[in-house]
Amino acid sequence: MSRIIITIVLLLFLMLFLTRINTGDSATHMAESMMALGFTLIVSYLIGKSLKQFKLPKITGYILAGILVGPYLINLLSVPVVKNLQLIDNIALSLIALTAGGEFRYKKIRSQFKIIGNAIVWQILIVMAGFLIFIFLYRNHISFLEGQSAEIAIGVALLFGALSIAKSPATTIAIITEYKASGPYTDFVLGVTVFKDIIVVLIFSIVLSLAKPLILQQEDIQFIYFMNVFFEIILSIVLGMMAGIIILLYLKFIGQQKVLFLLGFVLLGIELSHFLHLEVILFFMVAGFFVQNFSNAGSELIEAIEEGSLPVYVIFFTIAGASLNFPVFMQNYILALLIVALRLLTTYLGTYTGGKLAGASEGVNRYGWMGFIGQAGLTLGLAVITRKNIPGPIGLGISTLIISSIAINQIIGPVLFRHAIVKVGEVHRKD
Repeated sequence: MSRIIITIVLLLFLMLFLTRINTGDSATHMAESMMALGFTLIVSYLIGKSLKQFKLPKITGYILAGILVGPYLINLLSVPVVKNLQLIDNIALSLIALTAGGEFRYKKIRSQFKIIGNAIVWQILIVMAGFLIFIFLYRNHISFLEGQSAEIAIGVALLFGALSIAKSPATTIAIITEYKASGPYTDFVLGVTVFKDIIVVLIFSIVLSLAKPLILQQEDIQFIYFMNVFFEIILSIVLGMMAGIIILLYLKFIGQQKVLFLLGFVLLGIELSHFLHLEVILFFMVAGFFVQNFSNAGSELIEAIEEGSLPVYVIFFTIAGASLNFPVFMQNYILALLIVALRLLTTYLGTYTGGKLAGASEGVNRYGWMGFIGQAGLTLGLAVITRKNIPGPIGLGISTLIISSIAINQIIGPVLFRHAIVKVGEVHRKD
């Protein structure tokens, strides 16, 4: 342990020294970004490894390392550097989404469809209702809602509810992979995560269509945004299936250098998604799902991804940590903590209610909610969309509070999920 700490400190000092040598040449910016990333990945890996002694997930260490070296503390990964690494972050997220789809085995999960469906429905209903009541009653204590009308408060509450039902597929897959988790509880969490990822985007588009005229005091409710999102989701599913066919054909007829092929395929998929405005996470999830459930090559796909999974998770969660706006969080931490607490409570009530009504196991009823706390890329993306569609202090206030709560959820989420899979006895790798 002491050797790891000494190594981390020495690396940080070396990184600080090298990154302060600035030639002023803009051509060197990308090289500086790569150098900073290389050092950061080593530090992140070492911190993640050291946290295992405290029975904490490695990805928690990666996130904390990202916060430590990010723009708002040590500043080894500055804001421009983090932006330069956006493509690498997208590659990591796409591979994680491909894994999520590939881990979704229909034959194993179909026996839990009733439980999964009930959990999703009751989570959505109770989380949305909880935030509607809380924001409406507490509105005079929220700076950007003080003195505003009831209609505006309802619109804001609906957006908070929609943003709070989202979770992080990346966190789920990272913990499942790290601890080799498998069993009914893991299948339940994975099933809810995959299905809810699609539903959340649809619900958010509907809520935004309803909330925007309420907040901006417009007369007409415009569903054009919802229709556009619905079309993008359908197109993402169709093209995701076609992508799955391409992966399947490669694995069947070529089957060599799979990691290199997947990396190139992901790069092409990201560019295609941007060009056609696809939901990139859904696109790769569907591709992985197709390979796993419509062929015998599912295990081969997962093995190929897992060969390079360690750097993928280190990169994604380190950049996620570096992207968290620490000063914004400190300015809003009290209200952010209340939002996190309300989300924990309503997620527990929704999961427990759905599980009880569907006859779920004691493990699902007691620990199911712990698998749905982490938040990352999807929620951040929806928060940015909210900021763009709701101008002024209200839109800024919503996105700021959501981003602040994500900072907390992304740290406690992996810890809670790890605790749950240990308690239900579905861990197949020792700490």
